Amino acid sequence: MKFLTQLNSGCIDICKNMLKSAELVGLNIDDFIIACLDKNAYDNMKSYTGAFLYQDNNLTEYQNWSFDKDSNFRQIVKNKWKLVKEIYKDNKSLCWVDTDIVFKQNPLSVIDKNNHILFQCDRPGSLICSGFMVFNSSEKCEQLISECGNNNEEDDQILINNIVNKYSDICALLDHDRFPNGYAYYTQGKKSNAIIIHNNHMVGIDTKINKFKEEGLWYL
Repeated sequence: MKFLTQLNSGCIDICKNMLKSAELVGLNIDDFIIACLDKNAYDNMKSYTGAFLYQDNNLTEYQNWSFDKDSNFRQIVKNKWKLVKEIYKDNKSLCWVDTDIVFKQNPLSVIDKNNHILFQCDRPGSLICSGFMVFNSSEKCEQLISECGNNNEEDDQILINNIVNKYSDICALLDHDRFPNGYAYYTQGKKSNAIIIHNNHMVGIDTKINKFKEEGLWYL
């Protein structure tokens, strides 16, 4: 299985922390495909085998989450599915990982060779979180990725939540205790069985990093 992530310069440290956590639980760092969205990000990540310069734009700072369609955040995330579509062509067993995730356990026994497309749950917000997604080689999976990848206008998470009912027979949610979002992990106390921690449901790169430090999960 390959793992795919993307970052700009504002996410360099938190991405390196995610990769270090993956290495510590036994994942092969060479299996991570790292799409860099500006040259400085690439210069800082090119020591990793899977790093490549995907874009070279001027949105180099960390962008806070926003519903505003004209925000810089939306300009970055709306291209996520296009990237997934391009990488999926040659990597049919593929897991998307946002940079603000830390691995606490090796997830392969749960996510590898699965008949369903797997998604983290983002309740109490959206049903599906596009920050951790697992794809397989099925024809319907390819159709889902193609449909999302051809849409260059919508937020990546809104997009998948809008169309998931069309693919409900092949989609499944990962266990909320084992793959908690930030709300479940920090507010509902779903910590004991967590395979990953996703520091969403919070705003600001410093907030995310400080939460990892409080949990003893900052490795840089």
